[in-house]
Amino acid sequence: MKIHRNTPDMLVAEQVPLLLAIALFGFVMAFVTPGVLLVFAGEWLGLAFGTLGGGLGFAAMCVFVERLQVVLDAAAQTATIRRRTMLGHRETTLPLVELVRATTESTRSTGKSRQRLFRPALVLDDGTGLGETLHPITEVFSSGTGAARLVAAINDWLAASRSQSQPA
Repeated sequence: MKIHRNTPDMLVAEQVPLLLAIALFGFVMAFVTPGVLLVFAGEWLGLAFGTLGGGLGFAAMCVFVERLQVVLDAAAQTATIRRRTMLGHRETTLPLVELVRATTESTRSTGKSRQRLFRPALVLDDGTGLGETLHPITEVFSSGTGAARLVAAINDWLAASRSQSQPA
């Protein structure tokens, strides 16, 4: 995720998977275009080819292409997570005072590579003072350092924001 704004009042991080969206669109077109051409040539098998291949690509776009935005606003005292996919939009607003810290969740992928996958999550006070709850920022686990960078940025911003708000 890219940090778009990091001021004492606001932290805005965003992820827009353009390359993945373009690659999946190319996948869809690789099946739909020949399918349409085959239908126009009189081969009705092209309809199944375009529909199945294009449908699988479209389903992958609906699941994996997610625009994600995280906004921590000190003035409004809110933490907002916005997710937009081809199927809809979800916005979750949490009170900033309940946000303890950010962390990464990890899992191992299946297969031969046994690669570790990560996703960022917010750790919230459960309200009882006895425990904490985990609120994933995204539902998708991925490889790379994006989750760790976002977690570090959130924790740094929280520490700076809380040190400024406390009286000396």
